[in-house]
Amino acid sequence: MPQLPENIRPYAAAVAKYHFWILAAIVPLVLLPMLYQGTASLDTLITGQRSQIESRVSALKGVQGIPDHPNEGWSETVEAQTGKIREETFAEWEKFWNDQQFLHAWPAKLGDDFVKAVGTLKPGGTLNRAFLLRYQNTVPELVRELPARMGADDFMLEGAGPTGVGGEGVGPRGGFGGEFGPRPGPGGEFGPRPNPAGMAGVAGSNALVSWAAEDQKRLFESFRWEKPPSTTQVVLAQEELWVYGLLCDVIKKANAGAAGAFNSPITAVQQLAVGYPAAEDQPGGQGAGRIEMAAPAPGGGEQGMEGMPPPDMGMGMGGEGGAGAMGRPANPRFGGVSGPGATPGSEFGAPPEGGDPAAAVAVSPDDALKEWIYVDFSGKPLTSAELGALPAAKMVHLMPFVLRMTMDQRKLDSVLADLASAAVPIDVRQVRINPAQQTGGGGGMGGGFGRGELSAPSPAGDSSGMRPHDILVELRGTVGLAPQPDKNTIGGGEAPAGEGGA
Repeated sequence: MPQLPENIRPYAAAVAKYHFWILAAIVPLVLLPMLYQGTASLDTLITGQRSQIESRVSALKGVQGIPDHPNEGWSETVEAQTGKIREETFAEWEKFWNDQQFLHAWPAKLGDDFVKAVGTLKPGGTLNRAFLLRYQNTVPELVRELPARMGADDFMLEGAGPTGVGGEGVGPRGGFGGEFGPRPGPGGEFGPRPNPAGMAGVAGSNALVSWAAEDQKRLFESFRWEKPPSTTQVVLAQEELWVYGLLCDVIKKANAGAAGAFNSPITAVQQLAVGYPAAEDQPGGQGAGRIEMAAPAPGGGEQGMEGMPPPDMGMGMGGEGGAGAMGRPANPRFGGVSGPGATPGSEFGAPPEGGDPAAAVAVSPDDALKEWIYVDFSGKPLTSAELGALPAAKMVHLMPFVLRMTMDQRKLDSVLADLASAAVPIDVRQVRINPAQQTGGGGGMGGGFGRGELSAPSPAGDSSGMRPHDILVELRGTVGLAPQPDKNTIGGGEAPAGEGGA
């Protein structure tokens, strides 16, 4: 062993002699802090685990305390709540239907027996052939009541109208391409008043508003049927007539109190369409927002509509591409096409000439009548398949409408207020002022007028003779109609389909 220096040997001997006591004092000083630290970490871990366990136990106790917890009676409770919701929903549907009973009044011209039969008609029911023939023969007369209901002259038939010349008379309110008679212009000057909307007018007429003859004829032709209609066609057609009547009433109310056409708030109606003709391929167009305006271009009132083709099914359906490009489905009452490549007048469900027979879609005549006559809450047209599948579409029929008119811009607010406060829900979804000056519209069939095809009235101060406050307004929106309540729609039970008529 190495020898310790002489000066250290006494200390080493002392350590060797008293090492036990030295270690007894040092070891606790080292071990106790380590033990304390280890115990604290273990206590923290135990506390955390205890907290998790207690929270899990508390959650389990909370589940046990929930009333009607899933058990033997859970399904009964759920069924009871579901049944209550169904009853409340059906009660609201019935209230919606009852509130519109004034609208569902069938014309007395159809006969008491017809009105009684159709009044008891259940969803899926049918009218007998005699009633269908009677409606076919009577509905043209009902349609011809609309101009008078609006406050306009009737030009639905060739030779109709006060002068018997089909609206082509000459006088203070000239016919197609003619001139309105002498009338104060801006600054008090008298002069010719061009007819920019192609409106029908006759000498000596007391009408407060002019309704375009071509638009009247378009409407009238959609209610002239070569073959007896089905019950579905009768019900849908009458629904359209009710909506047309509502809009005519709004126009007449707006002109109430006018002394004559010279001071009528609404002077001309260029287009009035509901249902299929008013459905848009692109609801709302390409512009953002619900209100669109454009300042009229100088001389707009002089452009007129001379040389413009009559409103037919080949115009205004989906913009420049036409209906075929947008896939507008066919409808037996309005023509149109049934998909890309199809041609107007082709058989429903049949492929276009030279097309793939596998592409044909079998569509029943009644289903074809339902194509694009209603829209959803976003304005998207509904196909007959969607109409039969969507519960919301079964409980409320949103029929689209389009109304183009020349009016005093100072009365626009009151007209919109009348529409909003109507007894039947009318939602004006789009207001376009002087739309002829805008381009790139979303397109809609619109009875033959595509967007941007009508010239706007001349601006204030123009020497054309137009009233200084007149503007061209296009309103698009929906009318909420209540279909007859049917518990089968909400799964509430069986609603028997009745037979209307004898």
